[in-house]
Amino acid sequence: MKSLVIGGSAGLGRQLAGRLAERGDELVLVASDTRDLEPVAADLRARHGISVTTIVQDLGGPDAATLKMRIVEAAGVPDYVFYVAGLGHLDDTGNLPQTDIDRLIDVNFRSALSLLNAFFPDMEQGAIRTVVCVGSVASARGRGSNMVYAAAKCGLTFYAEALRHRLAASSCCVQTYLVGFMDTTMLDGRAPKLPPVAPEEIARRIVRNLDRDIGAVYVPAWWLLATTILRLLPWWIFKRVNL
Repeated sequence: MKSLVIGGSAGLGRQLAGRLAERGDELVLVASDTRDLEPVAADLRARHGISVTTIVQDLGGPDAATLKMRIVEAAGVPDYVFYVAGLGHLDDTGNLPQTDIDRLIDVNFRSALSLLNAFFPDMEQGAIRTVVCVGSVASARGRGSNMVYAAAKCGLTFYAEALRHRLAASSCCVQTYLVGFMDTTMLDGRAPKLPPVAPEEIARRIVRNLDRDIGAVYVPAWWLLATTILRLLPWWIFKRVNL
């Protein structure tokens, strides 16, 4: 099997690449910084004896058709596509400059939509078996922190569901993981107000669920209850919530 991991050099992407390598998948890893990407690829080749193709690509608004062409020319159409790239900003509270707004939207939403749209014919024909998108529980309800990030992840979750609906008659599964606080560099040293989840735990679950039509799931599962409560809170209570 061949797996394409967008955002495959660090955090969840790195853990996911490791899990896929353990089961013998050929890998195509896309990330923005060759300094992170090449050491990860070299380690996976050495430990698992697999083929690892690397593509250095900034996800800040790439030409999706060109990126797809580079991927396919280098390694062929993948069996599995994982969009796990994510970007946050400490000052995402309503006062970001336009360049930062654009980058948050590009990395967390626009690039995913464009690339998945480019691969849509392959999904429809059954060449791609499973598409995995990683969203966030931050998109459960609009809050005065993570404003652009949450809006972009909400868009990604919505698009993934629309894609799943469109592909319902095909053999391609579309899965979305709505992840809580994750113990990665995105926390930037901050102590989360709720327990974080390790990226390796999420990676194990993703690989275990491949080829299953599970739709959108929360990780950890208790976030389903937490976000449901959050959505149902009346405004006069919700405006006092500080998560």
